[in-house]
Amino acid sequence: MTISGSYNTSQIYIRKDTESNEPSNAQNPQNLDQKEQLQVAKLQQRDAEVRTHEAAHMAAGAGLTKGVNYTYQKGPDSKMYAVGGEVGIDTSPGNTPEETIKKASQIKRAALAPSNPSPADLQVAASAANMEVSAKAEQMSEQKSAQTSDQNSKNGETNNQSQAKKSKNPYEKNSSAIEQNTIGYF
Repeated sequence: MTISGSYNTSQIYIRKDTESNEPSNAQNPQNLDQKEQLQVAKLQQRDAEVRTHEAAHMAAGAGLTKGVNYTYQKGPDSKMYAVGGEVGIDTSPGNTPEETIKKASQIKRAALAPSNPSPADLQVAASAANMEVSAKAEQMSEQKSAQTSDQNSKNGETNNQSQAKKSKNPYEKNSSAIEQNTIGYF
């Protein structure tokens, strides 16, 4: 048997000095046929892809993720290979709009972290984007309400007087009211 290699690669080539076309036991310890070897190679590749994909979710969702569950398939070599996986993630809103915006942003990052997000990943990201838009609308509404309250306090008006002024002409154009109603639709 001859072993040859190169310092530039990490591969070592083993060549039998006999004329046999059979794979050596070092390369095929379980004496699998070529079809089974191909299946094992595909399962190994899928296993690596699944584990990398789920690890990306876990890293980006740190603090929100709950762990990985893998779906396994037994290969012809009797080993178990991960062929699917899922990461649990907390998608509940925060206690305040600010917390919800921050959390939704992290959920989106976690869902889109893998280089090739699945349809389920894209759906989670879309839901997080909707949650973020709703929280931003709520935040703006709270800010506007606080500004109106501050403005009325400065002018000496009570909240009832301010509401009476607004209700005098319901058809009067109020650009800020129009903006508030259309947030999230564009």
